[in-house]
Amino acid sequence: MRILVTGGAGFLGSSLVESLVNLGHDVIVLDNCWRGSKENLRMVEDNITFIKGDACVSTTYEMIANPSSVDIVYHLAAINGTKWFHEEPRMVMDVNLNSTLRSLEFAEEYNCRYVFTSSPEAYGESEIMPLGGDEASVFPVAHEHQRHAYGASKYLGELAVQHAVRQGLDARIVRPFNGYGPRLLGNEYGQVVAMMLQRAVHQGEIIVHGDGLQTRSLTYIDDLVRGIEAAGLVEGLEGMSLNLGSEEECTMLDLAQRVAELVGNETGHTVRIRYEQGHPGDSKRRLPNLEQTKKHLDWQAHTTLEDGLGQTLRSML
Repeated sequence: MRILVTGGAGFLGSSLVESLVNLGHDVIVLDNCWRGSKENLRMVEDNITFIKGDACVSTTYEMIANPSSVDIVYHLAAINGTKWFHEEPRMVMDVNLNSTLRSLEFAEEYNCRYVFTSSPEAYGESEIMPLGGDEASVFPVAHEHQRHAYGASKYLGELAVQHAVRQGLDARIVRPFNGYGPRLLGNEYGQVVAMMLQRAVHQGEIIVHGDGLQTRSLTYIDDLVRGIEAAGLVEGLEGMSLNLGSEEECTMLDLAQRVAELVGNETGHTVRIRYEQGHPGDSKRRLPNLEQTKKHLDWQAHTTLEDGLGQTLRSML
């Protein structure tokens, strides 16, 4: 099949592209490389079509040769990273909403199957666990903080996708839970696993926000790619929302202790844990409801946190 991947040079997108190429698909990657990098696609660069462009702009899609032959659009282009949510919320909303609307319009025009990569953040501050069924999204008043620039944009993206489904498009939604693995950004604008690992390796310390008792379902990249890929290739999933996450719930303090031990064993250096005030609106728990995913994709995460952390660390050393 001929497949378009927006955000295909990013952490998650590049791994998806590699897998699709290895399965023999003809893959087009659309990315402006603002957060992603062509270096992430080095292993498959001779087997893909790369378009450097902004997924938020309609004219970018005009650069795709023979667009009517595209079978599937996997839409992953977005801005993630908690620090961005607070510092540049309008940019986050602009990119996440407009890239979704433009890619969705492309899929509608050429009748492509469409897979929208959403997030458990689309539920806001819902305290219902496991998360991701038919419960309502819960967002606080806007003046409290800007964290939900991301989650609300994903919620609105889901609304747009469901409207397209009602108009006849074969579209599906996936919600990856806290993905991690090689290529994950570990700078101050990155995500927690890579941030902890990178800081432990280079600075000998790990920062834990608050009391560290907030939990996440950390899901290794290979498991996520397998689920996202299947969500586009399996028949009969129109309009479905499928959660992709580990059922191994981990506190951030436990994660920090595991990372400290792992890095200490690998480098021979002592790693200390330091506490700081967290970001406002930080979720207390995150555990996925996998009922529909297990039923329709026969999917669950296989990689243990121990194995995943080890593989991620080895990619950094």
